[in-house]
Amino acid sequence: MYYSISEAAKKTNLTAFTLRYYDKEGLLSPGRTEKGIRYFTDTDLSRIETVRCLKNTGMTIREIRHFFDLCSLGEESLSDQLELFLQHRAKILNELQVLQQHLQQVDEQISWFHTALAAKSR
Repeated sequence: MYYSISEAAKKTNLTAFTLRYYDKEGLLSPGRTEKGIRYFTDTDLSRIETVRCLKNTGMTIREIRHFFDLCSLGEESLSDQLELFLQHRAKILNELQVLQQHLQQVDEQISWFHTALAAKSR
């Protein structure tokens, strides 16, 4: 199935501007009509979701491009791809730990407010 840029944007919940940017940065390579208009396939949409996942978990555009460059090398780069993802996973786990610490502080503050409000209403 083929999708226009506006259809692909709607399906991926991104803007057409973002899809054009990803294309410009080499993260996507949608097909083009004879008039140069981009069209996207289901494979492109799947790749967009991969980009979104990696970007939303803190991977830079440069790192994402490097990952796709490694993918294009095929099986000879599997160990490099694995290493990239292991490093990314470690970074995510560290960020989760920091967020858990912040959440604990927020919960402590909420508890303090509950206690203060309960004391006030007596």
